[in-house]
Formats: sequence, C-alpha cells, structure tokens
Amino acid sequence: MAHRPHMRRMLKQGAPEPIAALNKVRITEYTLPWEAREPLVDIRTHCPSIAVIPTCCPFLRRRVADMLNRAQELLGDRYRLQARAAMRTLAHQKRGWDAYFARMQAEHPEWPLSTLRRATNRYFAPYDQKAPPGHCTGGAVDVALLDADGQELDLCSPMGRWDAAYTWSDRIGPEARANRMRMVHAMLEAGFSNCREEYWHYSWGDSAWAVRVGEKECPYGLTYAPATLERDFPEASAGSGSITTHREALTGKPLRVEACCEWPVHLPVFRVGIYWAEDLPVSLKIRRSGGMPVRDFYLLDVKGEWRPIEGRSCTAEEVTLHFTPDAERAQVASYVPEPPSARDGVTGGSS
Repeated sequence: MAHRPHMRRMLKQGAPEPIAALNKVRITEYTLPWEAREPLVDIRTHCPSIAVIPTCCPFLRRRVADMLNRAQELLGDRYRLQARAAMRTLAHQKRGWDAYFARMQAEHPEWPLSTLRRATNRYFAPYDQKAPPGHCTGGAVDVALLDADGQELDLCSPMGRWDAAYTWSDRIGPEARANRMRMVHAMLEAGFSNCREEYWHYSWGDSAWAVRVGEKECPYGLTYAPATLERDFPEASAGSGSITTHREALTGKPLRVEACCEWPVHLPVFRVGIYWAEDLPVSLKIRRSGGMPVRDFYLLDVKGEWRPIEGRSCTAEEVTLHFTPDAERAQVASYVPEPPSARDGVTGGSS
C-alpha cells in the first residue's frame, strides 16, 4: 500500500502539521479547470454503509469516499462508521474558527494574539491562509464508531471528548482505547492520515495530509459543495425535482442556483429544503398540476424565522420564486410552520 511507512510512523505518535508547512504544499488541481478536477460525491448514496448525521454536509471527493467504504469493510459487520463532518463551506469554517477564538479570548484575556491564534488553530484550521482547511477541500472527514445496533461506542471515557482529543491519549480507559484503536487502524489501513490532535479527524489529499506523510504537493484545494434539493426530513412535503449550481468555469465558485420541484396535488401544503446555497441567488420553480392554491411562500432564515419571499412570478399551475438564502440549510414552505417548541409543547430550555 502507498505510504505504508508513513502509516507506521503515525501509528506511533502522529505527525505535527504547522501552518507554515501547510502553506508550502503545492496544490496540483489549481492548474486544472473545475470540470477536470476530481468531483465531490454524496456519501449518503456513495457510502451506503456509513451512517451520516443530519447536520453533515454530505460530500467528499470520490477517492476519499471510496477510502471511507474501504475502512468500513475493514471494520466488518460488528461496527459501523458514522460521518459527523465531511465537506464544509468556507463560511461554516469561519464561523467555527471565530467562535472558538472568541471563547479563548474571553477565557484568557491576558494572552497575546499569537497565542490565541495558536490555541484556536489547534482544533480549527484557519480560513485566512494559503492552505485551505481540510474540510473545505472535500478531503477530510470526522468519524465516530457505532456498534451493529447503531449505538455510539465509547472512545473517550473517563475523559470528555475534548479532554481526550489527542489520538494517542494515555488518559482513556481500556474499553475506550480498544474502540478508538479499532477505528484508527481501519482508517489508516484504508489510506487516511490522522490529525493527532483530534482522534476523529482523518484526511487524504489535502495540505495537512501532505505534511503528515511527507509530501510536498497534494491534489485537493478549496472546493464548493453543490446546492441540493432536500426532501428527506420529517416536515418535507414536495415531489420530485432537480437543481443546478451554476459556477465559474475555472474555479468552480458557485454563482447562482436554479431548481424546479413538483407540488403533488394530494398534499395540502408544500415544503422543501434548499441546502448549501447560502448567499447565492436562487430561482425555484414550483409546479402543481391541480392549480396553485396560494400565492405566498416563506423562506426559513438563519435565525430560524420564516419570512415572506417577495420575488415571485405566477401562473395558474406554476410559481417561480427568487430569493437568496442566508443559511446553509434553508427551507421554502407555502405556510408559516409552528416553531418546534410550540409544536412539541415545550416552553423553553435547550439541549
């Protein structure tokens, strides 16, 4: 297997990945137009044996997704990998980095900027460097380990997740260590490299992978998830449809989104998700063969509020909506849904 000496080295103690070293790695796909670069695949369909949490942006590069399938094969039927994070937008990465930096700043007001940045970079790849964060390349995935019944296995006890984040921690118990090493060995044997500061983070093909295994170049640079038309959530009430992300030819940067969707005549209301289209102009055409019973549609925004969609054109059986989502997982509905607390009879609190 390629890079097996590097795998043996990482099995001992991992490898450091300083930002300066990441920035020196040459990203080879930047010489190629977007269409010639390795595509992203949806791991919900490409990796059917992998459990994918609902909040995960479910895209990885095709080779990385194939490697994830290989890791699952190595684990066998008694264990199942769960993808907790895969592709991330740069905006998502920025929110995470900024929030952790603010937390460190509040907890350690005496620290200089350089120390605060180093502390934040330990767990969140910076978004303002030449080397893009691994998750923003489609080459990185965060995983957990489940048993055959889908229950998450212990990887940390008696410590908390962050307290035991170091892959080779000697502070975890025998059962947690056995489970963790089972996952680590499967991922490394499949070809991944591990970020030693986070037992859950693995990658191939990004700048961090290159530094860990001693390469001077890597295939993957910054990439962009395709917008998706989502109907696989409990409140969805939409029929078949299609969606297209229009991009810059060279970089693949998204420019706008066009989608169309059926509103089945047997459903009294309409609701569909438009995911991974944050800050992009969206044109959504909704067709209903039995006639369009309403003219008002609403967009779920980043604050969890439903606001009317002003831009629209209508015919008897079709409406075209024009809007720009400000959330990664936006939704469109023909009504204003009750908030979860009202629907579930909950008056307050959070988990």
